Amino acid sequence: MFKDFDITKTKLIIWDLDDTFWNGTLSEGGVSFIDDNLRLIEELTTRGIMNSICSKNDPLNVKAEFITHGYIKHWQLFVFPSISWASKGQRVKSIIDSMQLREENVIVIDDNETNIKEIKYYCPKIMSATPNQIKNIEKELYLVNEYDFEHTRLRQYKILEAKNRDKIISNSSNEDFLRNSNIKICIKHDCAENTERIQRLILRTNQLNFTKNRIDKAVLENIFSNPTKYESAYIIAEDKYGNYGICGFYVLNKDTNSLDHFLFSCRIMNMGIEQYVYKYLNAPKLQIVPPVASDINSFVNWIEKVDNLEVKQKEEKNTNHSGLNILFKGACDLYSTINYIDGDCNIDTEFPYWNKQLLYISSHTHPAFIEQTNRLSKEELEKLSLKFPNPHPDEFKTEFFNPKYNIVVLSLLQASFRGIYINKENGQYAEYGFTNCDVTNERNWDKALSEIPDKFKEQNRQILKEFSKEYKFAGNPPVELIIKNLKYIREHLKSETCLILILGSEIDTAKMLNGYEGVCEQHIILNKHIREFAKQYNNIDIVEITDLIESDDDYTECINHFTRRVYAKIAKQIIDIVNLRTGGKHLFLTTDAVK
Repeated sequence: MFKDFDITKTKLIIWDLDDTFWNGTLSEGGVSFIDDNLRLIEELTTRGIMNSICSKNDPLNVKAEFITHGYIKHWQLFVFPSISWASKGQRVKSIIDSMQLREENVIVIDDNETNIKEIKYYCPKIMSATPNQIKNIEKELYLVNEYDFEHTRLRQYKILEAKNRDKIISNSSNEDFLRNSNIKICIKHDCAENTERIQRLILRTNQLNFTKNRIDKAVLENIFSNPTKYESAYIIAEDKYGNYGICGFYVLNKDTNSLDHFLFSCRIMNMGIEQYVYKYLNAPKLQIVPPVASDINSFVNWIEKVDNLEVKQKEEKNTNHSGLNILFKGACDLYSTINYIDGDCNIDTEFPYWNKQLLYISSHTHPAFIEQTNRLSKEELEKLSLKFPNPHPDEFKTEFFNPKYNIVVLSLLQASFRGIYINKENGQYAEYGFTNCDVTNERNWDKALSEIPDKFKEQNRQILKEFSKEYKFAGNPPVELIIKNLKYIREHLKSETCLILILGSEIDTAKMLNGYEGVCEQHIILNKHIREFAKQYNNIDIVEITDLIESDDDYTECINHFTRRVYAKIAKQIIDIVNLRTGGKHLFLTTDAVK
């Protein structure tokens, strides 16, 4: 493919994911992240070039892929991601429109030539690249001499994202939304102190640059030094979402009562600021050089002019200004729920995952393993990993008891159906199979070994025989053990840490996976004891999935797998608990949860 991009003109790169940003196709199995691409989006952000996503995938699975592989920091570098199975052309156009950019300042990277052709149909001036040209983009970055080490531009677009989300939720008219946004502006005349910022604004601004009058620094300084002839001022804007810094500039020629310069950053487009300032200046002569994406004569009465605002932008909401740290630990229920939660805090996760040896690491989410990992020494854990059923050392990697966490969210759905066994000699735990199949009972061996090839069954019967001599079954469900685990967990977490427990549904379903037989009854028994246990503490809260089930349609494959509606409801309950506990609105629902 010929070179169809110019990095010096680029303000945004829109990435395809499958076989482009990462190797593999997510819907067909596992994918592997490309380290060079992860580093590239960091470098692009530092140079003030934004990154977005347009991918044919499930949005929840994509976000979960980033989170579970430890790349939540990189996920947060993307703005206005569009992830669905819809065709890409109109979605790319929507991203560009939402970010208030011009398509000629955007590169789309996609491995599918048909996708690129479709995108160019809707965005004829957009630039494009294929995955094998990503290296060339990286090599040409030296041509971009602008740096944004504080990620100011990223914060500005995150503010715009938050505004778009709230506008969708509010379902109000554009004018009502703007009126409720509490927009304030400040007009300041000390331009000489901000010459470099103003010049960058003049050179970069296109869509709301009414005069298109590009001048160099020397000419600009000459204007500032001649206040008798020129009134020069820059505009700072702020609303309830954040501070936009220096976002506008004008030069009024007093001799002719005409505007030599009148321009505004695209990040404040559609807020009415340029119209307000024009009327504030009593509508001087303005020779507009098209194209301009604004009607200067629109009526605006929702902006407040104030005497002073800070020049520097506030941190955007998704930074951890609150100092709040939250850990989510659990299986597929929290894995899906986390996609509906965002906030101005640090969110860490510990979910099941495939490790480098392609072993599925999941036991660590069980409260017995959480307790054991903290209670036993490193040497004892290493010995345990050599025993049947051979927990991998990765099962013991956790930050669960890190005192930095203000909130810990723990799902107990694993506790109801995973089989737990206790070593008769030293009390150590092992996980194997399901709670409805006690493998220390010889009568269950045929069931436990039913999926093993016949030629290996006798060998495995001997292993189970030895295992049953060493271990005893913890119960179906293991009520006494789980309450013991939870007591240990609660007493070894920092006392100020709020523990939120997720309890399984007590409404049965005919939808069934192997091992889930009888889990509803197990939930009923276990939940009863957990509720009584929680009453003893003032720093434990409970989310009851039972209360969120409206019909059998809320289940997908089994009693522990739900529709998106239920996961969004779980997210809402967690958000309400955290915000109540912390006395602030630190968490909120993502746009996906309110559609």
